[in-house]
Amino acid sequence: MTAPMTVAALVTRVQASFERFLQAIARVDQDQLLAPNLPGGWSIKDVLAHLAWWDQWLLYTFQLSGRPGLIVRPPALFDQIPAGEGWADSMNARVYQFNRTRDLSEIRAEFDIARQGVLELVQSLSDAEVFGADDLSTVIGQPAAPLLLGIYEHYEEHAHEIELLHGQSGSN
Repeated sequence: MTAPMTVAALVTRVQASFERFLQAIARVDQDQLLAPNLPGGWSIKDVLAHLAWWDQWLLYTFQLSGRPGLIVRPPALFDQIPAGEGWADSMNARVYQFNRTRDLSEIRAEFDIARQGVLELVQSLSDAEVFGADDLSTVIGQPAAPLLLGIYEHYEEHAHEIELLHGQSGSN
């Protein structure tokens, strides 16, 4: 599938990836949400915490661009992001450890709020801000389009893992 080239197409793709992920986890019970059956010994709860952290990170990163109405505090452990290559893997491990003992309901609430915030952010952007020559990249310090395109890729990746685990068929 080709990458979206407009914000409208990006919104559609993000919404579809969110729906796919939500459908995948809706088919599992409470015990399955907590069982460490995914790659790396993760549970679906761990994936929810992981996605919530990255969504919070994205929202905070875009807040730094001065988006009106976007007021987000930095995600937990934000001050521990290491410099250099491999920082994302390091943060994944830290976020995993941070959330291991947290309650599923608390993580689910954070996940729902962050996911909704990301959707609202994407819906608020213009094509020029994401894909134009003078896009948000200069403001946030990194290319905006790959960060935003990564939203649906991230959700699709984790939905696929859960679908495989539970014998579900996904759209990939």
